[in-house]
Amino acid sequence: MLDERASALLEKINTLCGEGGFKIAEEGELLSCLSLGATKEDVKRALSRLEERRYIEIKYAEEGIYCLRPLPEGRLYFQMLKEQRREGVRRRADGFFLAMLGGFSGALIGGLLVMLLLFLMRGI
Repeated sequence: MLDERASALLEKINTLCGEGGFKIAEEGELLSCLSLGATKEDVKRALSRLEERRYIEIKYAEEGIYCLRPLPEGRLYFQMLKEQRREGVRRRADGFFLAMLGGFSGALIGGLLVMLLLFLMRGI
């Protein structure tokens, strides 16, 4: 599993490269996807981590300009991350609707019990 910075950087690279192939990216562009307070050294470290793990390939890196592309492993990681996010949203939606259904059915049963008690008390 990647840390937040490397994951955000990989997401940015996958978005930049779109269909695939090498793309040129400036250091400032890559730095913008990292958290506040990130430095150029953080970008270099994250890129080297991604390259070591075979998520990206760096063709060249000179004076803040990078030519890079995501590898199949990087695309797969990116797709799994998107799927996990979708799954989390779906779980929250399911939980919300089940809670609503439970609340509604509890209120309905409670109301019916009150009506039954009132009917029984008037009949006595």
